[in-house]
Amino acid sequence: MALAQLGSRRAAGVRVSARGHAVRGAASRRSAVVVRADKCLIVNTKGGGHAFIGLHLAKELLAKGHDVTIFNDGDQAKLSAKAPFKEYGSAKLSAKAPFKEYGSVRGLKVHWGSPVDYSTYPEGPFDVVYDNNGKDLDSCKPLIDAAKGMCKHYVFVASAGAYKANNIEPMHFEGDERKSSAGHVTVEKYLEAEGLPYTVFQPLYIYGPHTAKDCEQWFVDRIIRDRPVPIPTPGVQLVTLSHVEDVASMLAAVPGNPAAIRQHYNICSDRQISFTGIAKAVGKALGKEPRIVLYSPEEVGTGKSGKAEGFPFRTIHFCASSDKAKRELGWKPKHTFLEDVPALVRNYTAAGRQHKDVDFSVDDKILSAMRVYA
Repeated sequence: MALAQLGSRRAAGVRVSARGHAVRGAASRRSAVVVRADKCLIVNTKGGGHAFIGLHLAKELLAKGHDVTIFNDGDQAKLSAKAPFKEYGSAKLSAKAPFKEYGSVRGLKVHWGSPVDYSTYPEGPFDVVYDNNGKDLDSCKPLIDAAKGMCKHYVFVASAGAYKANNIEPMHFEGDERKSSAGHVTVEKYLEAEGLPYTVFQPLYIYGPHTAKDCEQWFVDRIIRDRPVPIPTPGVQLVTLSHVEDVASMLAAVPGNPAAIRQHYNICSDRQISFTGIAKAVGKALGKEPRIVLYSPEEVGTGKSGKAEGFPFRTIHFCASSDKAKRELGWKPKHTFLEDVPALVRNYTAAGRQHKDVDFSVDDKILSAMRVYA
């Protein structure tokens, strides 16, 4: 049970010098950060919109001088040839390489297994554990129990989707009402009850290299083929789109910052964009004027309860503030979606996606109901 050997010193109320000595005294959250080398374990999911976070977080931590192991859920034989997991294998890049070079990182150790099976755990000890895998207590409890009383810092990557929707004040701030039924919330309550030195991060929509879940690609699929872009009405719903490098840099601000313990942070860009704004930005990058068709998912029979079949986002506002992370972690984003769109479109065409078959059957159903034809 290797994770049961996690480092036993707790970080709450104590900061540690670069030489490993405990330093006591009150300090602001930003000034409490001490540069040091920690042994970090990233427990990474095998799919979904968070799978590529592990790779970019590993790069960020290694660049800061930490020792990093990725413990990836899933079957190595089935996943290692797919993005982002295929980037683990090569050791051609230095940990100090710029992020624009999207290869693998020297010094990264990778272990495959199951976070719910102690017998597959990697050898510890580890100072910082990042859980980027679990969504409910059943999938998280074994790892939490193994880390209990051992690691200095337990970081849980949850989801801003646990917030209750608010059409009056749609931007979410830490402390806003959350869904008691959400699996992530149950995990957070367990972390608190068990007394772990935890921090919770709540991501929104993420884009960037090696994503397994479409974001801007959905819009490019249609605009590059001169097809209409069906968008749930009214089209001005605001979303926060965050580059995975910015996500990783916020997560990597935790080691050496014990004052972040027992805190929640929204993990997102500091800008919002509307559905129609995404379409127009993509169209501009392609040199095309998008044909936007606004429709009601409920009326055409393709959605309900804030969801629309075939559309990559919720049909309601989904945005949040990152002010707390800026203020307390000294974090700031390097990316904006509008500045990134030209590169994102180039990546799409470089991958040859414009030549691939796309299933537009849901679009055609919507367009037929709206009496609009491709």
